[in-house]
Amino acid sequence: MGEFSGTDGVETLVRSINRQLSETCFIYDIVVVEDDNVGDRFARIINELSQKHGKVVVVIDEYDNPLLNTIHKVELNEIIRLKLKGIYNVLKGSDAKLRFVFISGITKFGQINMFSGMNEPVDISMMEEYSNICGITQTELIEYFEPEIDLYAGQHGGRDEYLERLGDFYNGYCFTKHQKSVYNPFGILHHFNNNAEFTPYWSISGTPSFALKYLEMKEIDVVEIEEATMEAGLFADYRDDTILLYPLLYQAGYLTITDFDEESGLYRLNFPNVEVRKTFSEFLANNYSEVTSTMRNTISREFVKALTKGDLNKFFDLLKQYLHTVDYSLSSKITEYYFEFAVSNIMNMLGLHCINEAHTAAGRMVTVVFTRERIYIFEYKVDKPVEKAIWQMESRDYALLYANDGRKIVKVGIVFSRQLRNIVEWKVV
Repeated sequence: MGEFSGTDGVETLVRSINRQLSETCFIYDIVVVEDDNVGDRFARIINELSQKHGKVVVVIDEYDNPLLNTIHKVELNEIIRLKLKGIYNVLKGSDAKLRFVFISGITKFGQINMFSGMNEPVDISMMEEYSNICGITQTELIEYFEPEIDLYAGQHGGRDEYLERLGDFYNGYCFTKHQKSVYNPFGILHHFNNNAEFTPYWSISGTPSFALKYLEMKEIDVVEIEEATMEAGLFADYRDDTILLYPLLYQAGYLTITDFDEESGLYRLNFPNVEVRKTFSEFLANNYSEVTSTMRNTISREFVKALTKGDLNKFFDLLKQYLHTVDYSLSSKITEYYFEFAVSNIMNMLGLHCINEAHTAAGRMVTVVFTRERIYIFEYKVDKPVEKAIWQMESRDYALLYANDGRKIVKVGIVFSRQLRNIVEWKVV
């Protein structure tokens, strides 16, 4: 719908809705003149359409876009909410003329008084039968995109490796506790349309920018975002005066369901894929680092080159320089997990394939980074001897998981200092 953050936010909203209503009038060859009372015009259009074509279908996409774009402007947000309420109330008054109404958006609306005038809508967000309507399943990808997969598989190491990487980068969205995952259509279609470049296209769509505004507004400890847990009832916990972080990030696509505990009723959330994790990482890098964008691009190339060539001396020199620029107000907890987040954040920003908390039969590896010729396993300790990290990797035989991969496995113990807030020692096995 556009930007609503200026002083003329309401006027912008009215112009935008009038423009869309005018397009509907043009398509269906009816005449209902523009009106500052867009709710009244909306009702007249429904009436005209029903007389000409029978019962009307209304589809409203991104219904909450004006609210989310003004999330950081409380007074304007309230005025826009009241304006929208007047528009949506038209649907109740037009009920006899409507065949079907479908409303989509980021936030759930069951508790928002903006819809209090409507008949109770049915929330299908987490219904099993609708779990894959907003994405592309693995079966659909292989069936409908076989020509593209065959075309680009050669440049990505063959069909199996290419499909695996496509899944890591663009798959992973789950909307029910049974974890039926789907691909992001925006990302996968742009990937095929851009010579199979693995780029976080979702980030350039601009759609999720409001979530980042929210993070800037609140004192959020970003370390807690990964592996978040949430009760089922909180998925719908969106009120007029309160927006909770995890439901917002889930609805926005930053987090997805990764597990469900039947006994506790808790959902576990995490980033769905590399594309989203990289988008989030770039946001943190852009907003919480003193490194300029030009310098960041230069350092990024050097980071990748060092890991690709196996030059860990260069890599850790660069890593220590970068960590020195980080704003530590991001987290109040300077723990092993914080440094895990900081390092993996850089890996994801670089576009490298990176997994946190990779599971093995003997335990969980902290961070695993994949390049074309090497697999790096990082184990972190804070204010402890580096031998502790080495012993943990060796005793639990972390490398066994990738023994048949064919790439060289490099295990690295890393020690951080809580006082210096940086790396003080590292050792390769």
